[in-house]
Amino acid sequence: MLADLPLLLKAHLAAALVALPVGFVQLCDRPGTARHRVLGWVYVAGMVVVLGTALGTLAWGRVSPFVPFAVLGALSLGLGLRDLVRFRRTRDPARLAGHRVNMGFSWLGLVMAGVSQVVVNPRFGVMPPDVSEEVFWASFAAVNLTLYAIGAYRLLAKSPQTRRAVGRAVEERQFNDRAAERLNSIPLNRLRSTPDRSRAA
Repeated sequence: MLADLPLLLKAHLAAALVALPVGFVQLCDRPGTARHRVLGWVYVAGMVVVLGTALGTLAWGRVSPFVPFAVLGALSLGLGLRDLVRFRRTRDPARLAGHRVNMGFSWLGLVMAGVSQVVVNPRFGVMPPDVSEEVFWASFAAVNLTLYAIGAYRLLAKSPQTRRAVGRAVEERQFNDRAAERLNSIPLNRLRSTPDRSRAA
């Protein structure tokens, strides 16, 4: 069934079979641990191969309906890595929440591409090879809209880890804003006249 695949697609499939379970573990795992960091880079490496080989099929001169998944996956992966870099630089919890959501969407795109490939590609035996174009596109749309609705809802509304991360970000930002307002309300001469208790001790 897969023996006649070109080498580019075999690499694409192998990388996807690594990134799918690793990405799922990452979404369920507690962030910040050594295991999470190691598996995170394994996931990123797998996704780079998946996205690179998917976009590499454009060199064959035929645009696959799965290329938009690769473009959106690359965008989500890039945004997730950007948020991680900014979190390490600023320690802003909102960046950590953004990292988790964007990486989650990159994994969701991989799931959508994989499931729809199995459903609509006659190679996998689910859809007959002589199906009409209308049935093909209707099945393609139904599968992906359903997966996206479920996945986006889980990532944005139902994931406890994402909700806790966003909640902590909002609480800390509000606390910092209140602290800054109180500090700005203190007259400058009062700040200068505040005794240094460490020296007095």
